Amino acid sequence: MKIDKSLHDDYAVLTLKGEFDTFYCPALMQEVETLVERGVNHLVLDMRLVKFINSTALGAVIKAHKRCRAEGGELVVAQPSPFVRDVIRKVGIDKLITMHDTEQEAVKAIIKHLNQQELAGDAPVDSEKVMITFADEIRNKMLGGGKKPKTLLGTMANVDSNKVQFLWSGQKAGISADQAKQLFFAGSEVQLKFQVKMIKKSFFELVAIVDSVEPAGDSGVRITAKFKKVSEGDREALSQFAADMAFLKQQLPGS
Repeated sequence: MKIDKSLHDDYAVLTLKGEFDTFYCPALMQEVETLVERGVNHLVLDMRLVKFINSTALGAVIKAHKRCRAEGGELVVAQPSPFVRDVIRKVGIDKLITMHDTEQEAVKAIIKHLNQQELAGDAPVDSEKVMITFADEIRNKMLGGGKKPKTLLGTMANVDSNKVQFLWSGQKAGISADQAKQLFFAGSEVQLKFQVKMIKKSFFELVAIVDSVEPAGDSGVRITAKFKKVSEGDREALSQFAADMAFLKQQLPGS
């Protein structure tokens, strides 16, 4: 089986081609995990070219769906082949995962889900994901990475034109809060990639210097990092966003 990937601002389309059996389950899960780690948790599985799918592969599709849901996202199936449609319906997976006759319909469903999140207030800055990488080998070795820097996934807390605050937990990696403090030590450089959807659809990609690290939960830390260099356009956008948020908070009842 082959997997083609098409990335968009808020979602991705994975087109599966060939026979989807047990051997290819890890490949699908790796693609999904990579996307989720990058902050893309809304996926369309285009299965029009899948000639065969076995029970283990069906399980992988369900796992991928649950992984997206766990991050507040969604996974839908687009234009399944007759064989795939028949199997999914017989097993009853269509009650869990929505199928659409065309990719266009599937994308519309994904966009609708994204819009519902924003209208419900589920996607403010304090729930956006931030991707974190380190340029130095020492910290990448601490994370068990090789030559390629390992990407960590944190959660935004606050941002303005000068600095950003985000939360990160090393619980899954077995890293305690004290070890996390060593990872994000004051004065160290971090490379950040994040979205603030109320400003622009594309990502901010900035280098920052860690200013402070505070405990946050059992194994988490709250990091404040000052931007090393910001383009004039990004600085203006982030400054306006911070000013707008401060104004809105003042207008809310109880402020």
